[in-house]
Amino acid sequence: MDQRQRDFVPVASSDEVERVERERAAKQEELKEQVKAITAERDKASGQDREELDKRLKSIEESIRILEAEPLPFETIYAVQEASDIGDAAIQIKGDPNKLGPVVPRRFLKVLGGETLDSRDPTSGRLQLAEWIVNPKNPLTARVAVNRIWLYHFGLPLVPTPNDFGRQGKPPTHPELLDWLATRFVESGWSIKAMHRLIMSSRTYRLSSLRSEEALSLDPTNVYLSSFPRRRLDAEAIRDTLLMLGDNLDLTPAGPHPFPHPKDWKFTQHNPFKAVYATNRRSVYLMTQRIQRHPFLAIFDGPDPAASTPLRITSTTPLQALYLLNDPFVHEQASRLVDRILQLGGSDIDRIQWAWRIMLSRPPEATELEQSLAYLERARQVLSESTSNDSVDQEAWRSWVRSMFRLNEFIYLE
Repeated sequence: MDQRQRDFVPVASSDEVERVERERAAKQEELKEQVKAITAERDKASGQDREELDKRLKSIEESIRILEAEPLPFETIYAVQEASDIGDAAIQIKGDPNKLGPVVPRRFLKVLGGETLDSRDPTSGRLQLAEWIVNPKNPLTARVAVNRIWLYHFGLPLVPTPNDFGRQGKPPTHPELLDWLATRFVESGWSIKAMHRLIMSSRTYRLSSLRSEEALSLDPTNVYLSSFPRRRLDAEAIRDTLLMLGDNLDLTPAGPHPFPHPKDWKFTQHNPFKAVYATNRRSVYLMTQRIQRHPFLAIFDGPDPAASTPLRITSTTPLQALYLLNDPFVHEQASRLVDRILQLGGSDIDRIQWAWRIMLSRPPEATELEQSLAYLERARQVLSESTSNDSVDQEAWRSWVRSMFRLNEFIYLE
């Protein structure tokens, strides 16, 4: 209703914040004293003098309004910080803060152990909660973590309900493996990199997605991972791959988004903030809004930003194929890749083999090489009828690259 965000936490020391707040409060008090003095003087004046005093009064009142609306001169973030008054909370009857029940001593959930804080502890208890979460005696945290790491590598988790390890969730397909991975995770010092190496160097991860007759008969749904589960790349990986092939993926960490200044925020329920900031940085740095998905991520089943998404759906829609055919972003990356291909020199065969390796991570088979050469020759013939001779070769290669982008093998992990 007030068109501005509240409760941002300044990224500065408390002493520095207090100093700025004191200076600002003193300035506000000084301006308010001027308002009182000028108001009293104006009430006694008349004619031209009164009009001049009115103008001065409005100017000072506007300065007060601007000062009150001006955010603190620090970078601010959404975060949690210690309150000035820390204590136990009372139960709110039916959620009504005006109807308070008994005060409940601070403690962890009974279902998760029910540990309590020392009554003499002056802190909120968040540090102790964090220490309990990563306590080696607490098996749940490590299990949840390795289950998600496994999910990101295989597309399917060991526990089919990664957001629910409780009674309403589904049991793990490989309970002994889950416990073994969780134990190794804790023993490695909670090293996610070590867990990546362990999983990716396993025989299971290196299996082909091709199913043998024995695997089909014993494990028809591949729940026991008798082969690698073929899956499509996430939306973010598809975008990053296109940028990488175009040789313009910016790997540097992203800074803040160019949001409008808070004093200019005029957003309302019917005029909400909606923006898409173009960037060549990795997709992890794309701005996420709660009220809408990024237009690219929405096409390839990116997560719903307004809800927790433990498992993404994988759809196959005409819009995805049309995007890879027609979108200016795809055309731009294809053109940039063609520039790299043509700079190589050599024969068409050499160029096709190089491009095949960087796009599909393997050399082309004899039939694929033959089909690619035939495609380029036919494309040149068709384009020569409507395109200047200087750009026929370039356009033929661009057409071939875009056709490669639309192969299942390009966006699926085999």
